Amino acid sequence: MAAVSFLRYSVPSRVFSYPTRLIRVTPAFARFSSSAVASTSSLSTDKWESYRKKKVVIRIGYVGTDYRGLQIQRDDPSLKTIEGELEVAIYKAGGILDSNYGDLHKIGWARSSRTDKGVHSLATTISLKMEIPETAWKDDPHGTLLARCISRHLPDNIRVFSVLPSQRRFDPRRECTLRMYSYLLPVDVIGVKNSFTSDEIDHHLSDFNEILKQFEGDYPFHNYTQRSKYRRKAQQKITQRNGRPPKKPKSIQASEVTEENKRENEEEKVEVEEGEEEEEEADGVESNEDVADAQAYIRAKWLHEPDETDKLSAAHFRKVFRCSCGKLENSLGFGFVEISIWGESFMLHQIRKMIGTAVAVKRELLPRDIIRLSLNKFTRIVLPLAPSEVLILRGNSFEVPKAPGNFRRRPEIKAMGESEEVEREVEEFYRGVMVPQVSRFLDSEEAPWKEWLEHLERNDGMIDEQLEDVRRGWEEWKAKPRIVTRRTGDDKEYGSVSAAVHQAQH
Repeated sequence: MAAVSFLRYSVPSRVFSYPTRLIRVTPAFARFSSSAVASTSSLSTDKWESYRKKKVVIRIGYVGTDYRGLQIQRDDPSLKTIEGELEVAIYKAGGILDSNYGDLHKIGWARSSRTDKGVHSLATTISLKMEIPETAWKDDPHGTLLARCISRHLPDNIRVFSVLPSQRRFDPRRECTLRMYSYLLPVDVIGVKNSFTSDEIDHHLSDFNEILKQFEGDYPFHNYTQRSKYRRKAQQKITQRNGRPPKKPKSIQASEVTEENKRENEEEKVEVEEGEEEEEEADGVESNEDVADAQAYIRAKWLHEPDETDKLSAAHFRKVFRCSCGKLENSLGFGFVEISIWGESFMLHQIRKMIGTAVAVKRELLPRDIIRLSLNKFTRIVLPLAPSEVLILRGNSFEVPKAPGNFRRRPEIKAMGESEEVEREVEEFYRGVMVPQVSRFLDSEEAPWKEWLEHLERNDGMIDEQLEDVRRGWEEWKAKPRIVTRRTGDDKEYGSVSAAVHQAQH
């Protein structure tokens, strides 16, 4: 079977990622492997004896196809989640006491990011207070033996790569400064045919790259998520409280109900059940489960007057460092491109809506200026949501500030990121488990692409007339004088928009 190839560009050494080639065993690691057997006999069994509790950081990978996301769902135990399987495995391995089992809050569970149903990962980082054996990390400097002991209790599509001692203040979510995703897109979805010459292929991919690069920068991505989830009142409503049932949501006043609020509230009922939150990741076009119902909604509008029920906050602004696609590749006879999306953090559905919008633009189902318009804080536009089955979290970067402008990496993060032993474990999981399962979603004639493309085509033209009003609002807004409110270093920002948009306005 042909393997999917990723990471065609250089990656900083501090970044968690998986290698592009198999790594040879060095003499130092060969010596480690032979000496570890005698001194870590307790880790060769299914369960170790607890010696003491210690905060640890673990790196895991998983194929999310069969799961309802990463986050555990206490209110519905029938939903399979990655954290649900992981908690059971750590408990069976001896890492969680009976008195603490069933409440992740008691063991200080925290994760670097959450992923949605169907999304995969090679670099999710979790910290917790774990019961460890007396021989922990003895002749096992990278924690791979502890990891293998936990993995014995996990299904084949989830793997623990490393378990290392952690500093008490380590917070994987707040110290994660860069999250890197890959999205594998069948090329015929964007019009690339098998009969095309290399020049024709390059032309289409270059054009698609120009579309994708419009997302790079610091913008309000409110049209690429469920906005209400990132308002202060809604944040409390969806909180899962670290494995505990969520608090009862507050009721919404009747005066605040609008057509858009109705639509978003209906979606939230589904999404809260799936345990999603601020990080990436329901398929098709948002709010368009039924085409007839979708036609009744306003899908694009310009806010000529402030709307108190639909305010934006700083949480809606996100910085995207990279959004681009690579060269044409092939797996199992299917042509695809890898789209790389790097950013500080991503909101619910953000990446998939970015991809869905770019595909719709490339297929000429949405106008070329839709991205520019959608990244303005005064617009409200419903955008397509691409499938989740080919989205992979493949790398993170962690840094903690020592002083303003001065950052450092914690030793456990440095050790985990630079370990050849850990990278071999990641490579083995990637080649043997992830590639075979993800590759089967590269056929655009099968699910999920066939249904998604049909749905996309059915909605063609439904937004055109409404966009004319948005464009008029944009032109009027551009004509108004504005004062530069913020400007920092190379990242020049003007008011609510970035330098790139500011330059386009003048």
